[in-house]
Amino acid sequence: MNKKHEIIEFEDVFKNEISKKKIDPTPENKSKYFSAIMVYFLIMLVFSTILFLLASEVPILNETLTESELIVEKISEDAHGIALINPAIYLSYEETYGDYITVVADYEGYSIIINSGNTSYQDIFFITDELTSETDFNPLSIEQVFGASPTVTYWNIDQDAINIYAGETQLLPSFFQTEYIIIKGPETRISSFTESLINFLTYLALIPAIFLLLKVEFKQDYMEFKLIKNEWFLIIIVGYLTLMLGNVVSIFASEYLGNLFGIAPSEAVNQLTIIRSLMGPGAIFMFLSAVIMGPIIEELIYRKAFFGLIKNDKIALVVSSLVFGSIHLIGEASILGALVNGISYYVMGFIFGYIYLKNHKNIMAPIAVHILSNLISILAILFIL
Repeated sequence: MNKKHEIIEFEDVFKNEISKKKIDPTPENKSKYFSAIMVYFLIMLVFSTILFLLASEVPILNETLTESELIVEKISEDAHGIALINPAIYLSYEETYGDYITVVADYEGYSIIINSGNTSYQDIFFITDELTSETDFNPLSIEQVFGASPTVTYWNIDQDAINIYAGETQLLPSFFQTEYIIIKGPETRISSFTESLINFLTYLALIPAIFLLLKVEFKQDYMEFKLIKNEWFLIIIVGYLTLMLGNVVSIFASEYLGNLFGIAPSEAVNQLTIIRSLMGPGAIFMFLSAVIMGPIIEELIYRKAFFGLIKNDKIALVVSSLVFGSIHLIGEASILGALVNGISYYVMGFIFGYIYLKNHKNIMAPIAVHILSNLISILAILFIL
C-alpha cells in the first residue's frame, strides 16, 4: 500500500526486471551485428547504385544543367576557383549556391565570383585608403589575374593556385585573355528530386532489414529509456551541446589541416547535395531521410552493431567514427579534400559514440541527439540560410 498516495508508474514496477534482462553488449554470438553491418552496406552501396543506374535511363528523372550553372556549381565546390558570369544569370542560381559563393565585384557587365571559403581575395582585388581606411575595388587587379600575361597566379603566400573557370561557349570580355579551365555544358544527370527519392527508398529498404536483426536490442533500449523519461531533456540537451562543441573543434581542425595540406576548406559534397535537394521538389523525401530514418538506422549500425561486434569500446569508438565519417564523404574528389572538408563527420561520429557510451550503451540517447541535430540543421537551411 502506498500511504502517501503517490502515483506509481507502470514502468517503475518492473524497473528491476527490465534491468536484469539487459542484453550483454558483447554476446558470444555476434553474427547478427556482423549481418546488420553487411546488410547496411549492401543496401546502401549496391542497392542505391542499381537505383541510380535505372533512374539514369528514365528521362523524366534526369535534369539538364546549363553551362552557366555548371560554372557556378564548380566554384561552389572549389575553394580556389574564380569565374566571370552574367549577373542576371547568377541571380537565378543564388538561392541554391548563394551560401557557398561570394561576388567579389561587378565589372564591365560581369560578376566576379569565388568560393565563400576563400579568405585571400581581398588582398588581390581591393585596396585600402590609408587616410580613410575605406576599401575599394582595384580595377588593375583584373589585368593582373585575367590578362594575357597575369602577374597574380596564387591566392596567397601559401601558393594556392588561382583556378580560373570559363564555359566552352561562354562569351568572354576583351580583358579575359589568360588560360582557364574549360567547363563543357549542358550536362544531363540525375535530378536533385531523383537523388532525394533514391535516398528515401534506400532507407525504406534498410528499415525492415535492420530492425529484423536488431529489433530485440532496440526494444530493450527503448524500454530502459522510458524508465528515465524525466532525464530525457537533460540527456538530449547536453548531448546536443557536446555536438556543437565538436563542430567548433571541427572548424579549427579543418582550417589547420587546410593550411597543412594547402587546401582551402569548403563545403562537403554531401552537404551541397542536401542543400540542393531541400531547395527542390524532393524536399519532403530528403527531410524524412535526414531527420527520421537516417539517424535511427545510422545509430543502430554505427553504434549498436559496431560496439556489439567489437569487444574493446575504445577501438569500437575509433572504428565506428572513421567508417561513419567516410561513408558521408564518398562523393569527394580527393582523399585530402575529404579529410579537410569532412572532418566534421568524423568528429560527429566520435561524439555520437561518446554519447552512446556515457548513457550505458542505450541507443535511444544518440538517436535522439542525432535527430535533433539534423532537424535544426534542416530548418536552418530552409528558413535561415
